[in-house]
Amino acid sequence: MAKSSTTLLGPTYISLITKRHVRPFSGLPIPPPGSSSGPPDSGSLGGFISTMAEKLGMGELATGGLQLAVIGGAVASFRYFGGFLMEYLKKQTIAAVDFDSRDESYSWILNWLNDQPYSRNASRFSVSTTITRAGQRLIGEGLDANKLPPVYFLPAPGIHVFMYKKRLLWLTRERPQPSSAIAAAASSSPALERIQISTFGRSRKLLEELVIDAQKQYIDRDLSRTVVYAADQYGAWRRTRSRPKRPLSTIVIPTNVKTDLVEDAQEFLVSEQWYSDRGIPYRRGFLLYGTPGSGKTSFVYSLAGELGLNIYVVNLSNKSLTDDTLGELVTETPSRCILLIEDVDAAFVQRTKGESTVTNNITFSGLLNAIDGVAAQEGRILCMTTNHIEKLDPALIRPGRIDVRVHFGNATQNQAYELFQKFYPSLTPDRSHALASSFAAQVPDMRFSMAHLQGFLMGHKRNPSEAVHLVSKWVRSHDNDSKSSDSSTTTMKEE
Repeated sequence: MAKSSTTLLGPTYISLITKRHVRPFSGLPIPPPGSSSGPPDSGSLGGFISTMAEKLGMGELATGGLQLAVIGGAVASFRYFGGFLMEYLKKQTIAAVDFDSRDESYSWILNWLNDQPYSRNASRFSVSTTITRAGQRLIGEGLDANKLPPVYFLPAPGIHVFMYKKRLLWLTRERPQPSSAIAAAASSSPALERIQISTFGRSRKLLEELVIDAQKQYIDRDLSRTVVYAADQYGAWRRTRSRPKRPLSTIVIPTNVKTDLVEDAQEFLVSEQWYSDRGIPYRRGFLLYGTPGSGKTSFVYSLAGELGLNIYVVNLSNKSLTDDTLGELVTETPSRCILLIEDVDAAFVQRTKGESTVTNNITFSGLLNAIDGVAAQEGRILCMTTNHIEKLDPALIRPGRIDVRVHFGNATQNQAYELFQKFYPSLTPDRSHALASSFAAQVPDMRFSMAHLQGFLMGHKRNPSEAVHLVSKWVRSHDNDSKSSDSSTTTMKEE
């Protein structure tokens, strides 16, 4: 019996039990006898990774993690470089042009879109009373006491498809929104917009033609107007207004003065080669000086209209201007324009011992460098006005910076005669001559400025006879005012 038990519990029995009931640790079925479970195919990605892991002595768990990392990296790389690939394909198949609302070209494209059939027929459109850059409204354009402001119908933000010269184009107008309502309320800058126009093909010729058409159409609006630009707080030129061109005939100054100045400016504009051949900077400077209200600024506007030039106004009392911004402004002016610096005597006074007294952030040397420094723009006409030429430093108005000086004084009797006739053009020639002669005879010569006489005539613009009848009384009242003022001044000095 003992022998039988020993036989049952021998090594052979234990071996049979183990083979029957024990499973591999991995839980995988035991391959059938004769089958082969060799390593993965080394030609696949998994096989390559397994082979490398085996050579590095990595376990099964580390090998699986390595496989996941490699596959994830491959997917991420495809997504990353796929974006570059798509962008490359777009550049090879699509041409596009962008317009930013901070640039003047934005006004061109808005004006052009307003006249396109698509804008007039679009079911989604926006309405605007101005087509200028962001935050810039044209003063005095289309605004009249008897007329409503202009209205422009433009494509609304989004994507719009239209035809141009038998080619398909699509327009994307974007208006970025502030990140939050608080940010929108805190922002004082105007909302920015962007317009992109695209078409199929790599050639940009069609889009360039569109831009040129838009620019020409926009400029044609101003052919009969004088456009005025001024420096903003950021040191950039901004279109402020445009006004109808003022005929030179409406400026009441001696005829020979008007003729000489206009001919001088016209000759300058066609003499670029002459200046170049002689090595002379291609610039021209006019100084208009005299009593306040004598017509200095009015003449500049009239001259700009006669020459077909725009006016760029620099206000030296602008606290945001510095030497650097002034230099950049003057450099960025077009080659054919009028650069106007008004009341230059108010910004600088006579220098003492080589130093200048300034009332703003612009130094005297900074102004001189901006006017005719190395980076100063050529081809422009500089006009400076002042009421007190004696306060100006000789270095500012020396020849080379100022080429022509013109004095604007109080009105002569001849100017009073001419002003009266221009105020009442509907009178018959004989009656106009008689009333104008009587009016001029009662106005003391060189006593009142043109603005002063114009103010008096404005009060009687519908009754020329009344103006002639009351002008002597008006002159006497000013004589009494002058005597009273002199008496008060004397009394104050005596006290």
